Amino acid sequence: MVGAPEMMAVVDELLIALVAAVFGLAGTVVGAVVAARAAKAGADKNAETARRQVEDQATAEHAHWLRQQRLTAYEGFLEAWDECLRLTRASADPHESDPPGVEPLRAAAGHMAERARRIALLGPPAVTQAAEELAETMQQDVDATAEFLREAEAGTLVLDGRPGDIDGVHAATKAFTNKADQLRELLAGAQESGESVDGHPLLAEYLEAGNRYQTVSQETLGDLQANLDQLASLADQATAVVDLLRRNQAAREASREQFTAEVRAALGTPPLSGNG
Repeated sequence: MVGAPEMMAVVDELLIALVAAVFGLAGTVVGAVVAARAAKAGADKNAETARRQVEDQATAEHAHWLRQQRLTAYEGFLEAWDECLRLTRASADPHESDPPGVEPLRAAAGHMAERARRIALLGPPAVTQAAEELAETMQQDVDATAEFLREAEAGTLVLDGRPGDIDGVHAATKAFTNKADQLRELLAGAQESGESVDGHPLLAEYLEAGNRYQTVSQETLGDLQANLDQLASLADQATAVVDLLRRNQAAREASREQFTAEVRAALGTPPLSGNG
């Protein structure tokens, strides 16, 4: 029969074994938890790295796409601008046998405006502002030139409608001079013969020729004066248009330099996210 001391020794050994087993299990559990947390942290880090790589790649691809879109828009705008310059020079060339007229220039200015609106969508704001200023001054030139040509055409029709009867004035002057010469001869003969010239038909013819000369001369002078006024008005309008064109040309030169500088900066700087 086992005594109490032996029994206590057995119990102590069991307790020691149980405690060791419990601590061993706890160590295993803690180790597993630590390992799991470490694995999760590593997975999160890898996921974050992958996410950043995807975002960086997407940002780079978007930046490349935006740069190409901007380059295409800028080139298209400058092509429309160069076409406007070509048409403007052709319109102003006195040696041009078939000037293009206003409508092709108006269409080219419209293309400039369209491309400026495209640039406004792509940015950046500095390039947009320079493009809009170029398009605006060109449109002002086109509108002013078209208005002047319309006024000039209307003025030409008015001038053609009152050419002035120069031939009529010459004919009336000649007829009146002839009648005056005939009347002098009649009066000289009547003075020598002592005869009266009262009621002589030549007197009425002379008066009629004089009235005709006066009427035709006044009408022609009125037409010529009106034509001179019309021409003076057209000359004033032409001067105003030329002044506007000169001012706009200087403004466009500055705007083009600004546009070119901003384009270089925009294409040389990586675009920010959005429309930077």
